[in-house]
Amino acid sequence: MICRGMSKGSEVYRMRIKIVATLVPLLVLTTSLILYANALGLKNNHASDLVLIVTSGVACFYAIIIVLRQRFDGIHGISYATFASGLLLWFAAEFSWGYYEIVLGEDIPSMGIADMLWLAGYGPFMYYVLRLYRFYCRQMEKRTIAIIGILIGMLGIFMLNSLLNGLSIDDIDAATTVAVTYILLDLFLLEFILAILWTLWNGELASVTFFFLTSSLLIGTVGDMIYGYAIIHGDEVWYADIFFSADYICIIGALFWHNRFFVFSKDRMIREWQKENT
Repeated sequence: MICRGMSKGSEVYRMRIKIVATLVPLLVLTTSLILYANALGLKNNHASDLVLIVTSGVACFYAIIIVLRQRFDGIHGISYATFASGLLLWFAAEFSWGYYEIVLGEDIPSMGIADMLWLAGYGPFMYYVLRLYRFYCRQMEKRTIAIIGILIGMLGIFMLNSLLNGLSIDDIDAATTVAVTYILLDLFLLEFILAILWTLWNGELASVTFFFLTSSLLIGTVGDMIYGYAIIHGDEVWYADIFFSADYICIIGALFWHNRFFVFSKDRMIREWQKENT
């Protein structure tokens, strides 16, 4: 999908190749740092904390750059300002989690500051997704969104059944409730992101942004599933961080693409005009 249907000499094609050639090694690097942290003299959970702080910080930085460049003009201005605020909350959550584990050497409590920041971050993301959904999907057939909703609902039932299988009502504590909440929020966002991607599928530029955002949500949902399973069954939580780091890297890809092709740059336009006319 990334390189379909375009001339190999076009700028868009070259940029798609570059972004894939950059993000794939980043995915390999972050995954390797988490899995083989012991070889560097680090604990796996400490390495994963550092990776998530860096990747979420880079995503937050890109989002802020976009806000500073495009201001609050139009549908994208307000939407991306809201998106940046959500990423800022998630960066703060990653930082607080890492501070507890690395500096204090403690496990962060369930429904502590990190969970509150992560949950609060979903609010801006919902606004971003729903605002763009209303803009792009006004003409979408109700049958299409219904089909997407049914598929997401089936996925949710499967995931929650797998996660909660064997638990009684008495076994459901605050940590379990938070884990389930993350998954439900992910699936809610995923339904509308998929609808936007479906609408923009044939767009040479816009589809790439939402391809990366859809990928980030899918990967993040898997990460939340693994996180929930680890919390409930007492396994290592850091395995989920492999998916969360990939989640942030996909968000970085989406923001990089938007910044490159959807934020107007007068200087860049002049340079390109001079290049074409010399």
